[in-house]
Amino acid sequence: MSGRAFAVAIALAAGGASADAGDTGAAVEHDDAAVADAADTAATADSVMRCMRENIPERLRLRELRLRTEGGDDDGRELRALVYLRRNEGRAAMTTYVEAPSDMAGTAYLWRELESRDETFVFIPELNRVRRVIGSGADSGLFDSEFSMRDLQQAQGAFSSGEQSLTGSDALDGRPVWRMRFVPGPEEPTVYLHVDAAVDQASCVTLQAEFVDGNGVVKRFSADPESLHAAGGVTYARRLRMHNLRNQRTSHAELSELELPESLPQRIFLPNAFFLGR
Repeated sequence: MSGRAFAVAIALAAGGASADAGDTGAAVEHDDAAVADAADTAATADSVMRCMRENIPERLRLRELRLRTEGGDDDGRELRALVYLRRNEGRAAMTTYVEAPSDMAGTAYLWRELESRDETFVFIPELNRVRRVIGSGADSGLFDSEFSMRDLQQAQGAFSSGEQSLTGSDALDGRPVWRMRFVPGPEEPTVYLHVDAAVDQASCVTLQAEFVDGNGVVKRFSADPESLHAAGGVTYARRLRMHNLRNQRTSHAELSELELPESLPQRIFLPNAFFLGR
């Protein structure tokens, strides 16, 4: 799995920007060179991918993530959390501090991408102990939602290997988009044959993605274009949705106060210290 994309936010498509930049609350259209290149009438798969990658940060602080899933055992129950994410030498790490619901408050999670695998740790406040989570990783739904780290990465075309192709351009809800197809390499740990994405031409944010296996579309990701906001030099969607067509579960994510700090404390991403401070 590539650490190039976020995402939670996670796709939260975002990109390198100034330190400690806050959410301006305004919809934006980028004017940087990468966007200008991709917006050229002779746009290619490479230019679109370059523009998308420019929209991914090295580190971020998400002051509030609200996550709600319909159709599961906790139908409609909302989780609220603080999220930190860092990319270092092509690998990602994410720490999440749960603030609500009350029975989960104080729980903290650390997910790290290693060279050949990923690992997850959870701090349980009632036990005052850290446990390694067995059998969980990039394919598992975040907090039993339909969003997984791998899905969010693949919605950005962030396979370690494979092919990206520009299949056309049209409009989605009145916004010009590029139609991209992401095909994983044979060694990729994914059940999907390909991911078809609609990428906003103004911001290079993925507005829609369909995850396809041998039997058709499995999941459909969408970002509300009305929720596109700027934080520093980054554009991201504040409202995301993932619908699973197989089990008919739908997860909604809302993102608030995304910041792009110049640095983050190392302890946030260490298994023996991540739960100690924010």
